[in-house]
Amino acid sequence: MKNRYLLAVLALLVSSHLLAKEDSYLLSIAGVGMSMNYSEYLDDETLYDTEKSDINAIVGVELQASYIQNFENGNYSQIGLSLMNVSGQTQYTGGIIGSGLGYGSYVSSTKNTVVDVELEYRYVSTITDDFELINGVGIGHRAWTRTLSATQVEVYYWHSLRLRMGGIYKYDNISIGGLVQYQYSINPKMSLAIPTSSVILDLRSADIIKLSVPVKYKYSEDINLFMKYVYEKQTIEKSNVVEGWLEPRSEAYNQYLKFGAEFKF
Repeated sequence: MKNRYLLAVLALLVSSHLLAKEDSYLLSIAGVGMSMNYSEYLDDETLYDTEKSDINAIVGVELQASYIQNFENGNYSQIGLSLMNVSGQTQYTGGIIGSGLGYGSYVSSTKNTVVDVELEYRYVSTITDDFELINGVGIGHRAWTRTLSATQVEVYYWHSLRLRMGGIYKYDNISIGGLVQYQYSINPKMSLAIPTSSVILDLRSADIIKLSVPVKYKYSEDINLFMKYVYEKQTIEKSNVVEGWLEPRSEAYNQYLKFGAEFKF
């Protein structure tokens, strides 16, 4: 009787282990191309200057590491840390500070570097075998450096609270999704460095709305290949005035193409 009891307990433990979902880890790397369409406006909404580039003019890499917890009902949660770093040239069209001349009076190139770091938690609900619903919340930091010349460097930087939702549709070994993210800026600032001055301006806001369309191909049980298109609108509201300097309101419509692979283990 005792042996039968021990066998029953052992069988229960084995079956529980077999039914349990193992947690997993995910590492991904992607090459990134970014196009920028940035505009600054005066108080009367007159266009002051622009920064524009093609998708292959600003390039870099994105890295991500995630921990995935799987549940019996097919749902899972994911905690991920990602880092994107891109840099390249845009064409500047505007005017020289203090010249009194308007938009188009000066054309040059600007070196841009964008660094974006995000820590996100997302919960994925398996609605059907073919469709998943995604809800996520995260925190992030963004820094954008504009080197307009050797003597004029502007750095925009802020933290943000990020909310994401969307869905993924699966067919065979291919999945395609649509996700929307809103980034609410926290303590946004812009530093300005020129030979005669160095100031830090407080921006009223620096919010971003982002739409992502990821396409993924299951190459094997442990490797996925993916492509992701991202469209974002960034709105920076006018700053305070410090020592006569003011950062005007601006809007940027940026696009990204990302190609990469993710490895599950």
